[in-house]
Amino acid sequence: MEQFSLISLNLWNTEHWQERERCVISFLQTFDADIYCFQEVRPQTLSVLDVSLIGYQRVEGEEAGWRKESSIYIKREMFSIQDLGRIDLDMPEQDRGLFWAELETKGGESLIVATMHLTHQLNADEMATGKNYRHHEAHKAAEALKHLGSGKPMVICGDFNDPIHPSRIFHEQAGFQDVFTLLGLPAPITFPCPFLTHETFLVEAIDKIMIQGAIQPVLASSPHFMIPGQVLSDHWPVAAVLKLLLSV
Repeated sequence: MEQFSLISLNLWNTEHWQERERCVISFLQTFDADIYCFQEVRPQTLSVLDVSLIGYQRVEGEEAGWRKESSIYIKREMFSIQDLGRIDLDMPEQDRGLFWAELETKGGESLIVATMHLTHQLNADEMATGKNYRHHEAHKAAEALKHLGSGKPMVICGDFNDPIHPSRIFHEQAGFQDVFTLLGLPAPITFPCPFLTHETFLVEAIDKIMIQGAIQPVLASSPHFMIPGQVLSDHWPVAAVLKLLLSV
């Protein structure tokens, strides 16, 4: 059975970056995950990640969103990239979407890892009209994931910006299960990190890791990592140790 660790983190673009950069670097060095999935990346933050994540390969497609929205880093000694892509989710944020990579382990096992950042509850349209973008985005992502997987183990993660409905849709429509639920744990609150944001009226479990197929969680947590005077983001990350159930 092949085992690996994965961390998902919304990097909060470049907000307060000078007050966070050293903490982000320290976090990467401390946790040393086998796969990192980031949301809200920017060229400035990617340049720091590229230098800090020695021994990793950044998954990158042609679309601008790979450099301006979401990114996946994999350990070279553990994985190779077989395919990758971005699926458009008809989002108001034009460079976002479902970013995915098909990976092969050194043992020859395949899996698909995908990350996304769904539309925030406080976007202007939703504030004015009550229109919820996340239902449509999640339904479209779930439908795409059903065709993308082809029976391979799959991991999806990211900032769902909704503690209930995207996870429910991914479960009901595409068979995904939350790693915390599978381990009998309550979903951890991942927003807000109160040290840097004033949006303390939002107290939500919105950053998720979900799995489907021949894969199971071993551990899951939301590390409240910080160093003196600095935290990572306005979000807390989510982390999981996952085990591939090898085919016979």
